[in-house]
Amino acid sequence: MMHTGLQQWDTHYRKEKSLLAYPDENFIRLASSFLKGKDLKTISAIDLGSGSGRHVIALKEMGLGLVIGTDYSMEALIQSAGRINAPFACAQNTALPFRDASFDLVVSWGSLHYCHKRYLPVMIGEIMRVLKNGGWHIGTLRSSRDTYLKKGTHLENNVWRTGLGDLEGSVVSFFSEDELKEALSPYREFAYGLMERTIPGDMSSLISHWYFRAVR
Repeated sequence: MMHTGLQQWDTHYRKEKSLLAYPDENFIRLASSFLKGKDLKTISAIDLGSGSGRHVIALKEMGLGLVIGTDYSMEALIQSAGRINAPFACAQNTALPFRDASFDLVVSWGSLHYCHKRYLPVMIGEIMRVLKNGGWHIGTLRSSRDTYLKKGTHLENNVWRTGLGDLEGSVVSFFSEDELKEALSPYREFAYGLMERTIPGDMSSLISHWYFRAVR
């Protein structure tokens, strides 16, 4: 897959606002549910599109034996490596440089929708390949209810080239509930919810994500 919007993401991660210090609340709930009762030192996890590294930090602090972060922005990886002592790799989600059944937990929080939706089945296939049997994939996809990023040019089928701020020119895909269920259908089981918020001072802009857990 082409590095769509790579320049924009490098620019984004050079700015202080890209530094997200705290993990998402729903991420913590899902990860904690998966880890309950397990020997944490035996658990391996990977965060795909780890950005500034906030969820790598959270998983390390939970006591996991191995946590790896990946991103295709070198600026993101440089920022992350400066914050936490953990391995990071420059990689795209369509071709992960890891062996089959390498991880107990795969995280894709806020990453899989930043490309054309035609690539989602390939990315899910790669995630399932590196995930152990019984392992969990926890992640998000941008909901079709979202209005915050739907600025710019509508390419097709709820795929946009956003005109928003420093991400201008990046491709973003928005998914209906039926599309979400179809995307997760290769898994043995899955469950999902919807998380939404508005921007203070702008009630017309809705940030909307599906969040899910899927079992290999």
